[in-house]
Amino acid sequence: MSQTLLVLMSLIGAEPVWQAADFSQRAIVEIAQSSEDAAVDVAAVKVLTLGRCRADGFDLRVFDAAGKPVPFQVTFLDAAHSALISFRASDAKAGSQFVVYFGNAGASRAAEQINVPEVPGAGAPQGDWVPHAGLVLTTKQRPEGDNPKTIEEFTKLWSDSVRPHGARYQRRISDGFNPFGSSDDYLSAYRGWLKISAAAAGTYQFCTASNEASFSFLDGKELIHWPGRHTEERGIRGEKNVTIELTAGLHFVEYYHEEVTLRQVAFLGWRTPASGPAFEAIPESVFVAPHTANVVRYESKEGIVPTFEPTIVDSLWPENRSTGQFTRVRFRADHAELFPAASKYRWDFADGQNAEGAEAEHVYLALGRFNATLTVTEPSGRTQTAKWPLDVYEIQHVTDDIGQGHPTEYAKLASTYDPEKLDATHLREFAHVLSDGERSADAIRIARRWLEKFKADHAQETPAVQRLLALNLLRTDAGVDAAIAAFEASLTADSPLSERLDSLTQVIRLLGSELEQPDRALQTFTRVEQLTKGQRLDEEARAAYRRAIIAAADARLWQEKLEEAQVLYRRAELVDGKIIPPQVKAARMGAYPQAIREFLETEQLEAALDVINQWDETFPTEKPKGHTLFWRGKASHLRGQHRDAARWLAKSIRLTTGAAFETEARWLRCASLLEAGQTEIARKELVLLAKFPLADRFTQLAKERLLSLK
Repeated sequence: MSQTLLVLMSLIGAEPVWQAADFSQRAIVEIAQSSEDAAVDVAAVKVLTLGRCRADGFDLRVFDAAGKPVPFQVTFLDAAHSALISFRASDAKAGSQFVVYFGNAGASRAAEQINVPEVPGAGAPQGDWVPHAGLVLTTKQRPEGDNPKTIEEFTKLWSDSVRPHGARYQRRISDGFNPFGSSDDYLSAYRGWLKISAAAAGTYQFCTASNEASFSFLDGKELIHWPGRHTEERGIRGEKNVTIELTAGLHFVEYYHEEVTLRQVAFLGWRTPASGPAFEAIPESVFVAPHTANVVRYESKEGIVPTFEPTIVDSLWPENRSTGQFTRVRFRADHAELFPAASKYRWDFADGQNAEGAEAEHVYLALGRFNATLTVTEPSGRTQTAKWPLDVYEIQHVTDDIGQGHPTEYAKLASTYDPEKLDATHLREFAHVLSDGERSADAIRIARRWLEKFKADHAQETPAVQRLLALNLLRTDAGVDAAIAAFEASLTADSPLSERLDSLTQVIRLLGSELEQPDRALQTFTRVEQLTKGQRLDEEARAAYRRAIIAAADARLWQEKLEEAQVLYRRAELVDGKIIPPQVKAARMGAYPQAIREFLETEQLEAALDVINQWDETFPTEKPKGHTLFWRGKASHLRGQHRDAARWLAKSIRLTTGAAFETEARWLRCASLLEAGQTEIARKELVLLAKFPLADRFTQLAKERLLSLK
C-alpha cells in the first residue's frame, strides 16, 4: 500500500495500517491544539500503558500518518500507568494523526528515540532532532536519608527512588504541594524549555524559594543551589539569587526539589531587565508549549482495547478523630462508545467491592495501593481487562483538582457496600463513614458486626468502635442506657487515661447538648473528676480533661444557665495554668472569623472546623456569645449534616439575638430543616424570617422559598 493511500485513508478516518508487526498495542494520537509559537515542531501526548509496555520503554515507537517513524523523547515513563512522549510534528495542524506503538517484550530501543540521561544538571537532550518545547514536572517517592547538602546527594536520592508518582506538562516552576501523591516525603523535578526574545535579552536575576533543599541549572550549568534542611522563609523575598546574562533564544532549565514534611514550597522566579525591584514568577508565556495531542483510541490487532485512568475527586477526614481519610475516586472506561453496543463493564476496586457500568464512583475507606481492574465483555463473549495500580494517598490540600468531600454523599455511595467482603480496617472505617453521614442505624449495624468479627483479635481498636457505637445509639431511639453501656465497654483498664476521658466527654456532650439531660451529664462529669483526682496528667490527658470540663459547661449552656456555664468555661481556660494576655486574645479573636470565612468560601470545610474547634478549646469563655455555634452550624450545613446544623444554629440564634449574622443563621437553619425532612417546622421558621424587621438577601430567600413550598 502506497504512502499516498495511507495518508488519504487517515484523512477520511479509515483504519491506518498496522506498521509495527511485532507490536501488540497502539494508540491513535490526534493533534488537538497547535502551539501559539509558529516555530514549534513538537507535539506532546500522554499514553496510558497500563503494564502493556516494557518497563524501560524500549518498545515505544511513533509513526506519522504516512507510516514513517518520527523521532521522539520519552519525558516520563511509569509502565504500570502511563508515558509522556514528545515527538516531532512538523507542520502539524489540529486533527493531524500519529500512531504510538508498544507491547513488544523483545524490542530494543528505537533509533528514533532520543537518549536523555536522567542525571540532574545533564542539560538539554542531544540528537539530530531535539524537542525544543515543553516543561515537564515529575514527582517521585523520597527514599529515607538526610537532606541533601550537594547535588550529588540529591542525585543519589533521585536514582534510589523506586516509585514514581506522576508527571505532566505545565508552564510554571511554582508548586505548593505534590499533585500526584502524598505531599510528604517526595522529590520533584522540572525540566524543559524557556524562550527569550531578542528584545528581552539582558541581565537577569533568578531566585529560588523552597521548603527543604532545591537545586537548579540553566543550559547544564549551575543556576542556584539552596541545599540542606531549611524553610522557605529566608528565600521568600528573593534572598537566594544569582545574576546572569541571558541571551535571546531557547534555554533548557532544570529545577529539583526535595520535601520531607510540613510545608511544601518549590519556586523559581526572576527579575528581568524591564521589571521592577521585586522578584516575580516566571511568566507562563516564556515556557515554550508544544502542540497538544490526545489519544483518540487504543487498539490491539483484534480491535479496541479498554483503558482507564482513575481520578481522585475529593477527600474527607473523619469527624471527632485525627486519623483516617475517606477518598472518592471516579472511574470511566475510555472510548466506551467505540465498543459494541450492549458491552458490559465491571469494576473491581480491589477493596472487596465492585460496580457495573462504563462509569462509576467509589469511596475508598482507607489509604493504600489498590489494583483496580476494569473488565469489558462484548456481546460476542470477547472479554478484556485493564488494570491500574491506584495509590490512595494522604491528601493534605484542597485544590482545584481535588476538592472537599461531603459526609452525606460519601455515606450514600458507601451504603451499598457488602460488609462481609471488608477486612477489619475497612469495616471499621465503613462504620465511621456511615456515622459521619448521619446514617446512624446503618453505623450501629456495621459497628456491631465489627465487634462480632474482630473484637477478639483487635483489642486495641475495640474501644474506639465501642465509642462509635455508643455515639450512634444516642442518636437513635435505641435508648440512652444502651449507649451508656457501649461507652462503658470502651473504658477498659488498658485504655490510656486520655481515651477514657474522651469517652466520658462524649457521654457528657450527648446527654447535655443533644438529649438535654443535664443532670445525667453532670453525674458523668463527676466520674471524670474521680478519674483525674490526684493524677499527674500528661499533655494528652490534660487536653482531654479540658474537653470534659467544656462539655460539662456546654450542658449548662444548653439549659441557658449561663452563669454556671461560665464558671466551668473559666475553669477550663485555667487548666493549663497559662494566662493569655488580653492583646493576644483580642488578635486571635479577630482572626478566627476571617479564617473560618475564607475556608468555607473555598470549601475547605475540615479546615474551617479545625479553626472552630481551636476557638472553642482555646477561649471557651467566649462560647456563650454564640459565634462559634453559628460557624459550626454553617459548616455542618455545608457538609450536609443537616440535623446537627439545625441544632447548632437554633442555639446560636437564641444566644445572639441581634447579631450581624442572625438572618443568615435563621436562613441556614430553615434550609437544614428542609433537607432533614422537617418541612412544617421549616415553614414556620421561614414565615418568621420573611417578616424579619431588617430586610436583606436572606429574608428575600425566605420569601422565595415560601412561594416554592405552596
